[in-house]
Amino acid sequence: MLEIIAEEIFGTPLNQWVVGTYWLWPLLEIIHFIGLSLLIGGLIVVDLSLVGVLRSGRWVDSHRLLPAVVVGFFLNLVTGVLFFVGDPMRYSVNIAFQAKMILILIAGLNALYYHHRLMPVLALDKIGQSSIKIKIVGLLSLTTWFTVLALGRLIPYLGTG
Repeated sequence: MLEIIAEEIFGTPLNQWVVGTYWLWPLLEIIHFIGLSLLIGGLIVVDLSLVGVLRSGRWVDSHRLLPAVVVGFFLNLVTGVLFFVGDPMRYSVNIAFQAKMILILIAGLNALYYHHRLMPVLALDKIGQSSIKIKIVGLLSLTTWFTVLALGRLIPYLGTG
């Protein structure tokens, strides 16, 4: 499926702009790194508080970082799409990229489950103690996002398999 999308993108004006603008790729890398820092940095604090490792305050305190996490995610989404558009044939067949996309989907579903099912329960928790489900969601989030990070770094090295 990604290969079909890649064929449609290849040669488009947007593809040609990304490929033909010498300063754009380094700028995208910088913005992607900033987005990654906001995303992972915020999630480390939020998820570790969900797991119960950080007990410096109530869960509400760590959730103040969620706007930064969202900004980081959207910076990475935009720059990631532009990376794909810039080299669609390479990314579409890359095993690390494909695994990364699957894990981002899993991380998103995990976040939706947390937000819609567990966060209302956590909001009612006056003590701030996490249930086992909340701890699992936090651990899954940490594991998934760190694996996404590793796979992103491995894209240039793993190739097409």
